[in-house]
Amino acid sequence: MSEKQSREAHETDRRITIRWKGMLALSIVLISLGLFVDWPPPQETSVPTTSSFLIILGGFLGAVGLLTVLRGE
Repeated sequence: MSEKQSREAHETDRRITIRWKGMLALSIVLISLGLFVDWPPPQETSVPTTSSFLIILGGFLGAVGLLTVLRGE
């Protein structure tokens, strides 16, 4: 039974590692899109610009990825 639990714990750790790496990669892509792509201005004044939205979303996703790493260790 201990071997089965050890295998399941290892599988869980591997899945968590894949998730945080994916979150950090996606956050880098979103922040890069927000910084380097020239987006047209929004048609409504109450809507934030696309670049600022992508940077904020990328920062949030990166923070969640880093917190996942810290929680796993």
